[in-house]
Amino acid sequence: MFATLKEDFRGYLAEHAASPAWRAPIQAFFTYGFIAVMVYRYARWTRRIHPRLLRFPCMIAYLPLKVFSDLVLGIQISANADIGPGLYIGHHGGIFLHCDAGHHLSVGQGVTIGYKGAGKSTRWPRLGNNVYIGTGAKVIGDITIGNDVIIGANTVVVKNIGDRMRVVGAAVRITPLDPPP
Repeated sequence: MFATLKEDFRGYLAEHAASPAWRAPIQAFFTYGFIAVMVYRYARWTRRIHPRLLRFPCMIAYLPLKVFSDLVLGIQISANADIGPGLYIGHHGGIFLHCDAGHHLSVGQGVTIGYKGAGKSTRWPRLGNNVYIGTGAKVIGDITIGNDVIIGANTVVVKNIGDRMRVVGAAVRITPLDPPP
């Protein structure tokens, strides 16, 4: 858990590299995204505690942390999600992550990654390594996103994406409200 968390912390530390050396780690540690990542890593760590009787107090301690992350930070990362080291959440608010992802996943504000809903998908998305998902993007359904992929802001992805791709925008169709006579 600590090796993975250390890798996550590197991204936040790089964000505050311009600050004085003594202040950068403090600012990085108290970033909303890193706090939510710590709560998520703690939840994943508690699942590996055996026997279950020892796991129970840790799970009880996790519940208020989860509520804090969801309500105060606005970042919901499912404990069922399997996300590799280097997770970076640049902003707070409106973020929902339920996926399997490789190393160095970076997401912006308002990102949703998860099931399609309404019984339409049986699995969450699988993301490769070095994936960047821009502000407001949605990645939904039983799909696979390759390695080194950039998903632009407000893009909705519902199909598989190969390696080393850039996915931006959406087709916009403008139609009049009143059809011509």
